[in-house]
Amino acid sequence: MIELEQRGSVFVATLDRDENTIDPAFVGRFSTILAAVEAAPTPSALVTTGTGRFYSTGLSLAYVQTLDPDELDVFLGTVDRMLARLVTAPFITVAAINGHSIAAGALLALAHDYRVMRADRGYFSLPSVDVGIPFTRGMTALISRKVPPPWGDDLAISGDRVGGREACDLHVVHRAVPEGAVVPLAIELADRHAAKDPATLGTIKQRLYHDVLKAMET
Repeated sequence: MIELEQRGSVFVATLDRDENTIDPAFVGRFSTILAAVEAAPTPSALVTTGTGRFYSTGLSLAYVQTLDPDELDVFLGTVDRMLARLVTAPFITVAAINGHSIAAGALLALAHDYRVMRADRGYFSLPSVDVGIPFTRGMTALISRKVPPPWGDDLAISGDRVGGREACDLHVVHRAVPEGAVVPLAIELADRHAAKDPATLGTIKQRLYHDVLKAMET
């Protein structure tokens, strides 16, 4: 589902299950990976990427459709906690967006410190309005914090999709590059900052994203 390997000071997590939809198993595995990187004996960094056409297409609708409203709220709470843990990870995180990054998959990318996206193919989209599952308060705060206005508001309200180059122009991602450069550039960026002191970095993130964390707790 998610394979983890270490390349020097950088851990690379490869999402490799179909469209990498998010269900309880995904949340559990991703949380385990965050714990593994945090427990590394020396300061490290994390790159996440997908395979083929997909980074992640978001919540598993096949799973979500089996839930009643209360159960859905509980599951969304677990997703919020996963995102909160990623946002405040005491190490640098880089999303190497190799393909489509949609809905909760787009939120997963936004929760990283940096985002590198394929320029020529793949879309970034926040189509909650079309799916009929509103963002949680925490997810909304994450979008507002990570994508500058008015672009974040527009993407959330419209559900429109943007390619890598446009996503870079809108400051959704930091770089848009050819397919073969996505993961190498993400690793290079992660390695550049891998030596940051975990305690200091974690505290800075906790304070920077205090509003997001507060919203994710409600």
